[in-house]
Amino acid sequence: MSIEEIKELLNSNQFKDEYINYKKTNNKIIESLTSFLDNIETNKKYYRMSINKNRRYKKESTEDTSTIKKINSDINKLSEMNYNILQPLIIKQINKEYMIPYLIENIIEKSILHTKYIPLYVGIIKDIPFNNKYNLVLKLCNKYYNQIFDFNIQNNNETTYLKLCAKNKNTDNIIGYSLLITHLEKEDIINGYIDKVLEPFMEGIISSTNDIEIFNMLTSFYNISEIYYKKEGIPNNYRRILLTLKEKTNISKIRFKIMDILGEWYLNNY
Repeated sequence: MSIEEIKELLNSNQFKDEYINYKKTNNKIIESLTSFLDNIETNKKYYRMSINKNRRYKKESTEDTSTIKKINSDINKLSEMNYNILQPLIIKQINKEYMIPYLIENIIEKSILHTKYIPLYVGIIKDIPFNNKYNLVLKLCNKYYNQIFDFNIQNNNETTYLKLCAKNKNTDNIIGYSLLITHLEKEDIINGYIDKVLEPFMEGIISSTNDIEIFNMLTSFYNISEIYYKKEGIPNNYRRILLTLKEKTNISKIRFKIMDILGEWYLNNY
């Protein structure tokens, strides 16, 4: 059966009617299959970007691989100065729907690691011309939420130094991920997710005993509040956490950062 015949079959009224009847009696099976397909890991080795110096094993690049390579190259060149030029060029190259999972996962990983460029990366996601991007972004947000906030150092054989490095890296990931979620919410790419992230984020601040970590997370929360809470103000539950931390800390720069976050509200009420 040719692709054209398959398309004709899928668009036929008979198929649509029978599929509706099948869904009514097999909804749980469909949901289970959909969940399974949605959680299949992206095969990042499919688009191989590295250069093989051994000519005997040199493979020809497909058109898709060349396109992905060019898109990634343009994304890596992004800056505030060239964004208005490069962003439309990147979007124009995203012309195949099956490229989207790879590209979005790549952009989200870059966002978590390189927080400075998050607004630029989110600007690309926002203008990707395929509606399936919304489900993909949400799926990846859930994936990284579970990885980052359920983080545990389980290898007891590691040295204290390696455990500390791993913990510091995860703190950086929490900061990058939280900023990414904030920008995605701001652009209406996802909705109702920010409290799910900020609740454990703020609990991490109040429970931490590392002053450098606390200050870095407070700085990140300041940026989040400027992006997301500037009009309506910081929710009371987060204000209470900040005030509790201010009372118990002996570090002046932490107290001053909390005052920066609360701003005029703090000065007028306390």
